[in-house]
Amino acid sequence: MNNVAFMNIRMTPDAASGWNFLLQKGFFLQGTSGMSVRNLLHDVLGYEDSFIEQTVRTIFRNNRPVDDIDSVFIKDGDRLALGGAMPGIVGIVMGRDNPYKSFRSDISTHDEEVKTDALPIMISMKIFSTLAVETAVDVLERGIFVEASFLADFLEEKADKIIKADGLIGNEFTHKLRIMEGNVGIRVTFE
Repeated sequence: MNNVAFMNIRMTPDAASGWNFLLQKGFFLQGTSGMSVRNLLHDVLGYEDSFIEQTVRTIFRNNRPVDDIDSVFIKDGDRLALGGAMPGIVGIVMGRDNPYKSFRSDISTHDEEVKTDALPIMISMKIFSTLAVETAVDVLERGIFVEASFLADFLEEKADKIIKADGLIGNEFTHKLRIMEGNVGIRVTFE
């Protein structure tokens, strides 16, 4: 995972909140096959264990709620959605490891066979609500993958907030993205 080439994007501080949209819309992370959900949260996203226990209260893998983050394992192409505590009775029931989880036992993610081949994999991610607000800057600094044309569209109206991106400024960078295909690795900092 450490030998992946990321394009570095430096932006003005007032641009940080706009990235919450991108985290909620979707991006990709590189992980390792066989890692648990907890490992992904801790090792790839950089969340501390206390933050995971107290703040990351809603987790879906492939549209199914996750309760035990230590016994649910990640495979290539999995889709994860993360959020804080959701409001209302539905939010309580869908939250992880709660007293009402038996109401949704038929749709919850259950233990699976673990492959320990430790190969690099790509995971589709979405981070919602207050969790996106609280962690966006750190997640972006660690590095994510985004489809190049989507990133170009996203950054086009924010070009004046780009200080430097992969050695280019503003629209020069978005033009470069438009001729690229597939996902690109980016690290974003705000100065």
